[in-house]
Amino acid sequence: MRFLKKVLSNNNILSLTGNIIAAGFGFISFALLARIFSKEDFGNWILFITVYVFIELLRVGFLQTPLVKFCSGVSEREKEKVIGSAWLFAILITISFVVLCFLLKQVMLFYIDSEGAIYFFNYFWILIIVTLPYNFSSWILQVDMKFSKIIYIRLISIGVFIVLLCVEMFLHRGKEFIVQSYLISHFFGSLFCVIAGWTNIKSIRFAEWKKVKDLFNFGKFSMGTMVGANLLRSSDTFLIGAFLGGEAVAIFNIPLKLFELVEIPLRSFAATALPSFSRLVNSKDLQGLSKKLERTAGMFSIMLLPIVVFCIIFAEYLVVLLGGEGYEESANILRIFALHAALMPIDRYSGLALDVLSRPQQNMFKVIVMVCINSLGVFIVLKSFGMLWPVAIVSILTFSAGVIMGIFFLKRDIKIVPSKLFSEGFKEIKSSVKKLKSKLNLSVD
Repeated sequence: MRFLKKVLSNNNILSLTGNIIAAGFGFISFALLARIFSKEDFGNWILFITVYVFIELLRVGFLQTPLVKFCSGVSEREKEKVIGSAWLFAILITISFVVLCFLLKQVMLFYIDSEGAIYFFNYFWILIIVTLPYNFSSWILQVDMKFSKIIYIRLISIGVFIVLLCVEMFLHRGKEFIVQSYLISHFFGSLFCVIAGWTNIKSIRFAEWKKVKDLFNFGKFSMGTMVGANLLRSSDTFLIGAFLGGEAVAIFNIPLKLFELVEIPLRSFAATALPSFSRLVNSKDLQGLSKKLERTAGMFSIMLLPIVVFCIIFAEYLVVLLGGEGYEESANILRIFALHAALMPIDRYSGLALDVLSRPQQNMFKVIVMVCINSLGVFIVLKSFGMLWPVAIVSILTFSAGVIMGIFFLKRDIKIVPSKLFSEGFKEIKSSVKKLKSKLNLSVD
């Protein structure tokens, strides 16, 4: 028991555990939806979630990274002011997005001739409101490095949704029940946060318009970066839907969902890296930042290799396991996605470094260029070939460009040597294992 407590007290392990649990439940819900819906309705559901995530990222981009940056290493009084100002800003953004959702629906009614697709978008404005306490609590808990509590929130939300999906498999109530189940699951997650007192909504009385302005000035760039990063994935979905239809969207998104196996560890440790990167910059330890970046990016490049090999070897089995019979053709897409995974760690961490160095505009520019390369490439291959697998190849070119730009932008403050990533990564793994053994009072054989 003591051994387990020491392991689970590590923030990196907690963050990874939370993302693994969320992804595991996410895969279960995805598999259930793939079996409940027809391919056409499943494609419409994916479009609904894709657009919702895109809109939600506007709010997350304006608030999450600025909140973590401005709350790290400050007094409790200053922290309350930042959180209160962030709450005021969040409410204003949410009201704006509710109005935007109604306008978006009218645009879709004019341009999209699909009753099924339009149906899902009737619920956007409700979803935007009920997810605010849920998301805001997660950001504050990230600032405080309380990742175990983030796990509780995710378990409640996704757990309720899976239970209701299982009910649907027996009752066959239809897509309205599924959408309402999605809303209910997020409502319970938000309600739990409010009852637990994790929202810090009372801090809004300390809000200052100057800090709201500071959050906006920094957040407009981090928002652009997050939206751009989302577009790297969602642009594929939108273009495939426009050229090949909803069924092709469903086929392409099976391996895209499985690719989260590669992203889980990277996303988990990046969540803990942001506060530590911020502290190094605030203490003006740029050499320490350079070393930390090389070691963590190298470590994750090494850690991803077994997952990449696994995805390549068992691609057919994985896509059928997740989507069911009829999705075997998407196996090669998964293999191609797995190949560009080696580029993801240095791309992700170089972006984090640019943010904490107060150069979010360069990170945003990097991502925008990547989106342009990806969108143009996908448009060309769909127009020329009308097949899905070349779309995945474009991602390799896209991330290669991102890595080059990230290293170039950082060289003004820190020097990153790509050839040293693996050697530094092995050092970081060795150091982490040594620290873990020391904590657990284990002797090395």
